[in-house]
Amino acid sequence: MFEILFGIACIVFASKVAPAVARRVGGQAVDTQLVKHLEDLDQRMARSEDRLMALSTGTDDRLLEIEERLDFAERLLQQQRERERLPRGEHR
Repeated sequence: MFEILFGIACIVFASKVAPAVARRVGGQAVDTQLVKHLEDLDQRMARSEDRLMALSTGTDDRLLEIEERLDFAERLLQQQRERERLPRGEHR
């Protein structure tokens, strides 16, 4: 998911930067409003990356917790099945 969002941000960024670079190479003055807009996009992209990384880390932690709970539930279920297979006087 991070790769997709990063790719989209790069495309948007490139679509704004390419014309400015072309004007600069061609000797035209850089549009200060465009530069401000690019700086704003860069800051927004950095904040989005930070939020996405935080979300990803939280998701990984939650997934590990769920896996541990599933393992525990499977062990309990297996113990119950083993008890049911034992003859009546041999339950622990």
